[in-house]
Amino acid sequence: MKQVWAIVCVVGFVVFCTYGYTALAGLLGDRPTSIADFVLCLVGLGAGLIGWYRVMHYAPKMHGRRASARARLEEEFSDSTS
Repeated sequence: MKQVWAIVCVVGFVVFCTYGYTALAGLLGDRPTSIADFVLCLVGLGAGLIGWYRVMHYAPKMHGRRASARARLEEEFSDSTS
């Protein structure tokens, strides 16, 4: 299930960036823009954020594991170089 939410996250942010750029180009340039650009931009943002939230929900909790693992690796490295 985690992979499905990751795909939803990526596709949502791609849609957000694509239609956001199109809407912004329409506002700042000579190109006419439609309300569909803004709607799709917001839908993409919503899907990206929901997908990101769900991926973070399924991700393992670190609770200081990363810091202790880094300290252990640095200690092993310093032992191997001396």
